[in-house]
Amino acid sequence: MISEELKRKIGQLFMLAVPGERLSEEYRELCKSYYLGNFSLNAMNCYTLEGLCTLTEDLRELALSATGEYPFITTDQEGGWVTRFYEGAALISSAMAYSAINADRDTMIKRGERLGKILRALGINANDAPVLDVNIDPRNPIIGSRSYSDSAEEVAERGVGFCIGLEGAGIMTAVKHFPGHGNVSADTHVGNVVNITDADTLRKTELLPFKRAFEAGAGAIMTAHVVFPAFSNLPATLSPEIITELLRRELGFDGVVITDAMLMKAIAGAYPNGEAAVMAIEAGCDQILCYGFDREYVEESLAAVYSAVESGRISEERIDQSLERIFRQKKKYNIATAAPDAELARRLVYDEEAIAEAYRDALCSVTRIWDDGILGKLSGKKILCIAPIYDAVRGVEEGMRRPLSFADVLASSLDGSTALATSFEGPTEAEREAILGDFDVAVFGILDVDARPKQLDTLRLLLERKKPIVAVLLKSPYDVKYVKECNAAITPYGYTTLSAAATAEAIKNNDYRGVLPINLCE
Repeated sequence: MISEELKRKIGQLFMLAVPGERLSEEYRELCKSYYLGNFSLNAMNCYTLEGLCTLTEDLRELALSATGEYPFITTDQEGGWVTRFYEGAALISSAMAYSAINADRDTMIKRGERLGKILRALGINANDAPVLDVNIDPRNPIIGSRSYSDSAEEVAERGVGFCIGLEGAGIMTAVKHFPGHGNVSADTHVGNVVNITDADTLRKTELLPFKRAFEAGAGAIMTAHVVFPAFSNLPATLSPEIITELLRRELGFDGVVITDAMLMKAIAGAYPNGEAAVMAIEAGCDQILCYGFDREYVEESLAAVYSAVESGRISEERIDQSLERIFRQKKKYNIATAAPDAELARRLVYDEEAIAEAYRDALCSVTRIWDDGILGKLSGKKILCIAPIYDAVRGVEEGMRRPLSFADVLASSLDGSTALATSFEGPTEAEREAILGDFDVAVFGILDVDARPKQLDTLRLLLERKKPIVAVLLKSPYDVKYVKECNAAITPYGYTTLSAAATAEAIKNNDYRGVLPINLCE
């Protein structure tokens, strides 16, 4: 049996999701029993500003009671469609949208600092952002517009700026997904993913933004569950060659290494019964992210780590190495003083100037990819606005709390327009009837076509009408390959309430100021 003191140390190596808006007695008991005191929040924890502040204060009190230490409280507030708190100035554009407006490093520092101050006032002291993946493969199903660019230099310039801003506001950034999730055509949420790029090329491309972020003072990284045969036959999260040899020794990073969510299929589907947690610690990771709360998985992983320590597979010295890094960063970011301040948070979140700035960024990013002239001829036309309701995201991510229909947003801004909210399962009878009805131009919203190909059935029906079609690539410009027969194609680089409103205004005013920041040639 290992001692309670050693269990207390091991507890610091786990980052736990929170199931809901309030802490149940069962959850409190779990944290106290296993000395768990670091937390990761998702959108289901962030319904209201006041509720979020209450929750983060409760988590601080729980961690102090359970472990004697204040907690890391982190979230994924990247901007764009990976956003957990959607209110006011906390909702900003995606990374690629900022590249579309050619935001310079100073601009990104300012945006990061503003967001960091909001997070800190909400009681959140770490952010799993920015994404430093270089989106080299246009087929990438999970990064896309979360990346600044397909250029390593562009990713480094803007991503490091955003990182500096967050850090300057007292937020520990966990830059992700090391050593890169951009040059792959599959999703680690749903299975095994391999990047076959050679080591020299990886060092010049995908590793470059991370190296720059380390030099700029990023406090943490989040790993990728991607296999890189150039370095190791294991997913990066579980690989000593990548975490210890490459990251620690070659690149000199000595901050906190957090795993990506361990319930993702690339890991949980291949390494059951807590083995992955053990391997991640052996590889050199400091914190195991249990995102998507599952008590059985948490207890199974803890038991496996306890067993590995008892057998000598993991030494106490190895545990202490991670603890030293964790506590050093907790001191650096002064998280003991990072209590939520609801009054300050309200001022920052609902600051009219900040909200207007975020909207201007979104509006200026809307990009015209091509146009045969139809975009300037929409005034006075009968327009059929068609778009799917976006109510969920992939894999282990939580359902979005506010279903969004771009069709409704656009129709409300264009006189004489009709909205048609579609599903991802192909046209219903109501949709067929609307498409066969009276309209002059169709504005057709589309996203994630590789994962949801039945949207193309609706597009085919529209094409049969021989009416002009404006394609809106709602989430990623990479869907452009599916709309080549359309008269125009535009993209806002994300499907959120912010980007939907900005796109509707851009269409209404025929105002497209964004510049495509990636190469879409196949």
